[in-house]
Amino acid sequence: MNADERESEHMRTLSCVALFLLAGGAAAAQTYEISVLAAYPRIGRAPLGSISEIRPRDDDTRLKGEYGYGARLTRNTKGYYGHEGGFIYSRGTLRTTTRKEEGRTVITTTHQGKVIFRQAFYNFLMYFMPNGERFRPFITVGLQAHQYGAPAIPGWDLGGTRSYGGNYGGGMKIRLFKNALVRFDVRQYIGGKPYDLTFEDQMKSGGLLRQWEGSFGVAITF
Repeated sequence: MNADERESEHMRTLSCVALFLLAGGAAAAQTYEISVLAAYPRIGRAPLGSISEIRPRDDDTRLKGEYGYGARLTRNTKGYYGHEGGFIYSRGTLRTTTRKEEGRTVITTTHQGKVIFRQAFYNFLMYFMPNGERFRPFITVGLQAHQYGAPAIPGWDLGGTRSYGGNYGGGMKIRLFKNALVRFDVRQYIGGKPYDLTFEDQMKSGGLLRQWEGSFGVAITF
């Protein structure tokens, strides 16, 4: 092999090494995900209490989730784990019943108003397939904080409220292109009941509220 051939072979080797390093760097760069999502909350039917001044009933107030949207930032390891934080902005409807006495008659009125609840969370993800695979089913556990806004209901003077809790669930990530994927998530959130309303038996006040949430998101990776 003459000098020109050796130089050419050396250049080819260097080119292969450079391509390998670039490819490795690109693969390693698939560490982070930024995703936007649409969420569909389904709030449990646990009684929330009452704002009625007379004859309060535990099931006077109900909260129904409608839809939401948000974002997640995820950091994945090279193997089977990940960490993510995010924020979801949701809309719902609160319905409550009040009673008042007019002489010997009790007037019962049902009020309904829109309510906004915001949710911030941290979750730990455990994948069934390593980083780089096209299909990555996963399970997750985490913590969250809910901020429930005051509903647009006449006479509601309690304002908003905040509660904390934990969540668990699972999902699937499907890579579409090198730097794009879609994901499907199902989670159950367990936290304190909102608004600190009145119960028939004050010993039963408080308690937990459960919320199921399904979401669909699209993400870019880098």
